[in-house]
Amino acid sequence: MAPSSFPTWLALADGGPVADLMSIVGARTIQSTRDPLIFADLLRSVRPRVAIVVTPPAAAADLELALDERRRRASLRVVMISPSAAITERLDALRAGVDEAHADTIDPTELGARIALLEERSRPRQMTTLTISPDTEIDLVAHEVRRAGALVHLRPKEFQLLSVLAAHPGRAYTRRQLLDRVWRAGHDGDPRTVDVHIRWLRSKIEPRPEAPVHLVTVRGVGYRLDPDSR
Repeated sequence: MAPSSFPTWLALADGGPVADLMSIVGARTIQSTRDPLIFADLLRSVRPRVAIVVTPPAAAADLELALDERRRRASLRVVMISPSAAITERLDALRAGVDEAHADTIDPTELGARIALLEERSRPRQMTTLTISPDTEIDLVAHEVRRAGALVHLRPKEFQLLSVLAAHPGRAYTRRQLLDRVWRAGHDGDPRTVDVHIRWLRSKIEPRPEAPVHLVTVRGVGYRLDPDSR
């Protein structure tokens, strides 16, 4: 099965609650294998959102493999299932970074609901509103900037320029990078065009445009946006 169509949950298991879980959520959601080598290969190649590690058949090395992948890929969630008597093992796994650890007596319906919630929380949420200061926000969907509740009129290029800077606060961009992102790659215009637009933006969103605290000049580089952290 191609990675693009691969189920989003991957389990290293041999029967138990995962077998019942598979009958509940279906093959489009979960794939299970009892082979640690296959599990390791799929974990890296198809990038599931949830890795379920059941002991046995999983060993400590298999759990550590899943945790290593989680450290590389923050959106991955790791769930451990172990025999009901293995309380210390589950607590140690939680301390090591496992997101949830359950006894193998857990009800499959509850297990499925818990994993679905974990998966939902792992999905990046689209940011539609970017904050510049406590009283100034950009709405990327409405293409609006509001300051103290009032609409701030921006030209299209001003809005695009501010959006680029606000999407990565604290990151310094060169004038060339801003030209490429806002005007177009390979734009042969004068880099001072960026300076002019920054000056216009400062006049509209800075408390004191002559002493900017948000749209900051980075000497020898270009510009960055410093949101107000108060």
